[in-house]
Amino acid sequence: MKKTALFALVLVLAMTFVSAAGTKEQSSDDGTVTLTAYMQIDPANDQYAGHNAVMAAFEEKYPNIKLDIEYASGEAFHQKFQSMAASKQIPDIYTCYGGARTAYVTETGLTLDLTPYLDDAFKSQFASATWNPQGSAGVIYMIPPAFSVCHTIYANTAILDKLGLEYPKTFDEWLSQIPTIRAAGYYPVSMGNKDPWVVNSWLLGTLIERFGGKEWIMKAAKGEASFTDEPFVKALDVIKQMSDAGLFSPGVNQMSNSEADQEFYQQKSVYLIDAGWRTSAMDAALPADQREAIKMTVFPALDGEVTHNTSSAVASEGFALSKALEKDKAKLDAALTFIKFYTGTEGATIRAEHGDVPSYNLDLSKVNLDVMQKKFVEFSAEYPMGYVFDSIMDGEGVTMLNTDLQAMMMGNGDPKQIAADYEAWVAANDSNRD
Repeated sequence: MKKTALFALVLVLAMTFVSAAGTKEQSSDDGTVTLTAYMQIDPANDQYAGHNAVMAAFEEKYPNIKLDIEYASGEAFHQKFQSMAASKQIPDIYTCYGGARTAYVTETGLTLDLTPYLDDAFKSQFASATWNPQGSAGVIYMIPPAFSVCHTIYANTAILDKLGLEYPKTFDEWLSQIPTIRAAGYYPVSMGNKDPWVVNSWLLGTLIERFGGKEWIMKAAKGEASFTDEPFVKALDVIKQMSDAGLFSPGVNQMSNSEADQEFYQQKSVYLIDAGWRTSAMDAALPADQREAIKMTVFPALDGEVTHNTSSAVASEGFALSKALEKDKAKLDAALTFIKFYTGTEGATIRAEHGDVPSYNLDLSKVNLDVMQKKFVEFSAEYPMGYVFDSIMDGEGVTMLNTDLQAMMMGNGDPKQIAADYEAWVAANDSNRD
């Protein structure tokens, strides 16, 4: 019954997308305003139950604002959005990032600077990092509903107890567990690295910070340091050691995120490397005893690290508006109403009730959180957060780097050469070096 209701809601939400350039929407005689929207969201996924609930609440409160939405995810979202941006035919509302990942729309004059429309009273209700300058111009392009924690190691403590092991304190100790885990018929670590971004988002950024400190990545991006320096090369070498030692499950580079999750859910592996937001899907998919047994932690200590016990996080993909809305006050007002509802107190409360950890300053102690979501809140408070690599560096170069990392993980690649190739590309092409 629950799945049937969710499917019906998804059908309502996934309305036909109308090109913002193809049709000039007007306010109707009854005051209804129709807005086009393009969102990197999968409303059929349990992870987005909070989104679905917010959309239903918005529709009920503002029946005069209609959203024609197209949903997409992953590379398919970006490929189509890049085509829209190239033809300057973008929707009224869309999801994007504050960094380089969606610079093809935010850095091309198509996105509205929200700064004039956000007063101090509204901004004061959010975590201060929400309003960090975005993009090369240092403006506010989007409002992130949450912060994305991009490095978490999930450990099945029930299996560890069964094998007489505990979560390793050091990387060397982790490697030493491999024979015991494999002899018992388990894979050590699941990670779905099929798409050309996973290893850098889930792992590389955290390793760079461990060896270089929090500010090193920014120095390297600007050319004040080089990607041939030790922090980057050492981070690559750790990933090589993990692969060479057999820490990952077989086929890590052919496995999608969802396949890796399922491998861990089915208790075929002891550890999972993934993002912090996976907890909402775990609460939906796993029995209570299995959730209770999962520990959320970070990469163990490394020889030569200068920071300790760190994760990485970035303002999540947020809602932005087309600059073309400046020419239509009714549509602009309606679009601002939507993103303030979604990210503000009403939307944040609804999403928190469905397991999200919002950027809005809610008192989460008053929200009834499920098992894994409660662990996520505690994790976010316990571990310092560094930068997410692909939120800083240009996407084309990161894709090239990830392809080299995938080859290295299959036995074809040297960390120093990969670092040299990436530094050469960044020096010649990356927008951070302009």
